[in-house]
Amino acid sequence: MGREFIGECPGWGDDPASDDLETELVIEYIKQTCGKPPRGVDVQVTLEGDEVGNEGNEVSYPVISVVWDDFTVEYPGEYIEKCSEAYERFNLPEEIYQQYERIQKLFDKD
Repeated sequence: MGREFIGECPGWGDDPASDDLETELVIEYIKQTCGKPPRGVDVQVTLEGDEVGNEGNEVSYPVISVVWDDFTVEYPGEYIEKCSEAYERFNLPEEIYQQYERIQKLFDKD
């Protein structure tokens, strides 16, 4: 199974019920913004692991990733890029997002 990290789950660890809702909202936003994914590709929560301490203990935490069956689907690079951009826009404060949109329109005119 192929997997590409998109971003951290928002608010992870504070309140599990609201964390799940926030994460679902981010995933739904990404899916709506990026359109229908290629066949066999999805955006979902996966676990990321890091080693911590001298003992090398691994700590797992949820992240948002694009996943695909790498035996039947080619690397979905274009869709991953769209999802990463959508994730970043979702996390921008409203004022910065509005500035981003104005700047992006200038580049799109060329």
